[in-house]
Amino acid sequence: MVNRLSFRLFALMALALFPLGIIAVYQTDQVLDETENLRRNALFFETTSAARDERELIQMTLGSAEGLASLSILDDAPACREVMREFTESNSHIAFAGYTKVSGIMECGSHGDEIRDFTGLERFQRAFDADGPSVYVAPLGSITQQPVLVVNHPVYTDRSLSGIVSLSVPLRLTYKPLSSRRFDHELQFVTFTRDGQVVSASGGRDNAANLLPEFIEPQDLNRQVGTTFTGVNGLGEERIYAVASIFEDQVSVIASWPARASAWGGGTFFYYALNLLFPFAIWAAGLAFAWYELRRVVIRHVRDLRSAMRRFALGQRDGFPLRLKNPPEEFAEAERAFNRMAIIIAESEARQDKDLKDKEVLLKEVHHRVKNNLQMIASIMNMQLRSAKTPEAKFMLASLQRRVNGLAMLHRTLYTSPDLLTIEANELLEAVVTDISVMMTVPGIVIDRDIDTLPLYPDQAVPLSMLLAEALTNALKYAGADEGETPAVRVTLKELDDGRYRLSVTNTKGPVRPQPIPDVETVSGLGTKLMQAFVSQLEAEQQVTEDDHHYGLHIVFERKDFEAPS
Repeated sequence: MVNRLSFRLFALMALALFPLGIIAVYQTDQVLDETENLRRNALFFETTSAARDERELIQMTLGSAEGLASLSILDDAPACREVMREFTESNSHIAFAGYTKVSGIMECGSHGDEIRDFTGLERFQRAFDADGPSVYVAPLGSITQQPVLVVNHPVYTDRSLSGIVSLSVPLRLTYKPLSSRRFDHELQFVTFTRDGQVVSASGGRDNAANLLPEFIEPQDLNRQVGTTFTGVNGLGEERIYAVASIFEDQVSVIASWPARASAWGGGTFFYYALNLLFPFAIWAAGLAFAWYELRRVVIRHVRDLRSAMRRFALGQRDGFPLRLKNPPEEFAEAERAFNRMAIIIAESEARQDKDLKDKEVLLKEVHHRVKNNLQMIASIMNMQLRSAKTPEAKFMLASLQRRVNGLAMLHRTLYTSPDLLTIEANELLEAVVTDISVMMTVPGIVIDRDIDTLPLYPDQAVPLSMLLAEALTNALKYAGADEGETPAVRVTLKELDDGRYRLSVTNTKGPVRPQPIPDVETVSGLGTKLMQAFVSQLEAEQQVTEDDHHYGLHIVFERKDFEAPS
C-alpha cells in the first residue's frame, strides 16, 4: 500500500500542507489573504466551468457555420435555401440559418425564398467588418421574431470576402447552462458579448442590471477578462467578481460571489485549514476531471472532424463517411451534417467530371470531322491539280491546297492535344514549315528555324499559322544568294522584353536563285492581301527590314486570352 501512487500523492500533499497549517496558526492575516485568493481562484474556475455548456453550444454553432461557409452552392440560391432548411430541421437548437452576400442582400435562408436587404443594419456591417467569426445578440430577430444569439462566420471566395453565414440560436437555450451545481445558491452569472450586449443572466436577462458591478459599463468588462475584483452590484451588495472568456473574446461571462468578512474571533484551525485545502482540492480535481472529460468528449471528436475536413479539402476522398467513436449527440449531428456535405460535394464533382469528359469527347469529334472534311477537299483539289494543263493553274491549285491543308493540320493538332483549348505554337509552326518545304520542293534552299514554346488559343493560332505559310511561301519564292553561297530562309518566334512575341521570316538575296516559280500571285496580290488580313486579325504590328543581302518580315503581337463570342 505504501508504494501505491495514490498513497504517495496523499502523503506528499499532507507534507506540503503541514507547514501551511503551522503558518496559519501564527500568521492569521497571511492565511486569510491566501484563503481569499483561493476563494477567488475557485470563483474564476467555477465561472468558466459553469459556462462550459454555453461555450460548447456556441462552439458547436460556430462549427456548423464554418461547415456551411465551406459549401460551394451558397451562390446557388435555390440549392442553398434547401440546404439551410434541411440544416435547421435537423438541428433543433438552430432557429434560422442564412447566407448574406457582401452587398447585404440575403437570397438564401432557411425560412422561405424571400429576398431580404440588410444593407442598413449596423450589426450586419459590424459582422462584415469583423476579421473572423463574430457573435451578437438580436433582442428581436428580424426573421425569427424572438430574442436570438447570432453566430456569424465569413465566407471567402479566392481569398476575398464574399459574404457571411449566420446561425440564430434562441436565447432561451442559453439560460440553462448558467448555473453552478455546487454554488448555485451563492453564484450569480451574466454572459455578454464584446459590445456589452447581455446574452443570459441568472434570473433572466432583465435581471442583469442588478447583477453587474456599478460604475463599470458592460462593454468595458472585456478589459477585465481573466481577473477577479471586488465591487458593488446594482442592489448595493458587495460581491467578488470574476470575468472569463468563453468564446474567442466574442462572448464572456462574469460571475459574482458574496464577499464575506473574515474574522479571527471564534474561528478554529480546522476552519482555516479547510479554507486553504478545499479550494485547491476542488481546483485540482475539477481541472483534472474537466481535462479528461474534455479530451474524451470534445477534443478527440473535434480533432477527428478537423482532420476529416482538411483531408476532404485537399481532395482525399478515402476514409469517408466519417465515423466518430461514441460521440455525444451534438457531435453525432455534426458527423451526419459533414457526411451529407461530403456526399453532396462528391456527387457534384462526379457530375462535373462526367460533363467535362463528355464535352472533351464531343470537341475532339468536332475537330476530327472538320479535319477529315478539309482533307477531303484537299484531296479533290489534288485530283484537279493532276488534270491541270498550265503551270499557272497548277500553282494556283497547289496554293489553295496548301492553305486547306494548313487548316486541316490545325484541327488535327487541336484534337490530338491533351488540352483541347490551346495549341503549342512551336509544334504548329514546325509542322507548317515542314509542310510548306515539302509542297514547294524548291531545291538548294536551307531552311533554319528557332521557335519558342508558346501556347495559343485557336483565335490566334489560325491566323498565325496561315500568316507564316504565306510569308514562308514568298520567302522561298524570292530567296537568292551570291555566287558560291547557298540561299537560306530563317523562321523564328521569340519573346520580347515587354512580354510580346515576334515572328520573323527572313530570306537571303542575291543573283543566284533556284528554279523560278510561276508568278501568278504577284499579279493577283492574293498572298499580300491575306497576310494583311492575318496581321489585322492578330492585332499585330508589321515591320519589314531589307538590305543588299537580306529581306525580313517581322510580326510583333501580344498573346491574347480566350474570349467567348458574345
